[in-house]
Amino acid sequence: MTSIRRDELARFLRAHRAKVGPADVGLEPGVRRRTPGLRREEVALMAGVGVTWYTWLEQGRDINPSPEVLAAIARTLRLSDAERDYLFRLAGRQPPSPRTRGDVPDHLRRLVDALDPAPAFLQDVRWDLLAWNETAESLYRFSDWAEEDRNGAWLVFASSDIRDTMADWAAHARRVVGEYLESFALHPEDARMGEVLRRLRAFPEAARWLDERAVHSRAGGVAKRFEHPEAGPLHLDQVVLRPADAPDLTMIVLQPRPGTDTAHRLTALADARRRTPA
Repeated sequence: MTSIRRDELARFLRAHRAKVGPADVGLEPGVRRRTPGLRREEVALMAGVGVTWYTWLEQGRDINPSPEVLAAIARTLRLSDAERDYLFRLAGRQPPSPRTRGDVPDHLRRLVDALDPAPAFLQDVRWDLLAWNETAESLYRFSDWAEEDRNGAWLVFASSDIRDTMADWAAHARRVVGEYLESFALHPEDARMGEVLRRLRAFPEAARWLDERAVHSRAGGVAKRFEHPEAGPLHLDQVVLRPADAPDLTMIVLQPRPGTDTAHRLTALADARRRTPA
């Protein structure tokens, strides 16, 4: 940790300690306090660390807090997710992996559903699929896969539906490998991402492209074409959205291309699926 980061970490901790009152964390106010907020010894006690050690941290000393200690300090200081991640990065640590599969804001789930007939789905930083709409299900058949297999990068290779229906599959799959490498670099300590990379190597094409180390940024504007066995030709443009209130999530929308009958074909495909008994 550089001296600049240590100094900023110290200032950050002092500023947020001053914002938390004893009553906020269930402590009695006690005697008159000369400064606002919690005392250092109170933060240390609640975070489970030594008072001297925590004092050194606030003084910008050259010490290396563990992720567990940083998480405890973040809870004690009642930091938001963004503030917690900032604390971790100042300390030279990777922020904790964001959310579980079921932890998706309701308003984002509703937005995904409202985007029909455009296929739309939500992924976390690992590319694990968290929510998708009816048209995306008709196109990708995500629910056919076990939960641990519902990963956007892995399914590009494992799903015969994607391989068989996506025109120019190899070019798209190769780009996905490069995009996943970029995502991995942002969360190199995440065990799930390491697992996905290992599983990808089971596919010869993916193993070869991983060894090329070609890295790509995940961006919108990518044209995709499918030859769906029921819907016929589908012409779509990929849109990549990152909600400001859930920056650890990515929403992928495949927008029907203007001047084609793709929107009509997708609507018919989703309607036919809804009429099919489960």
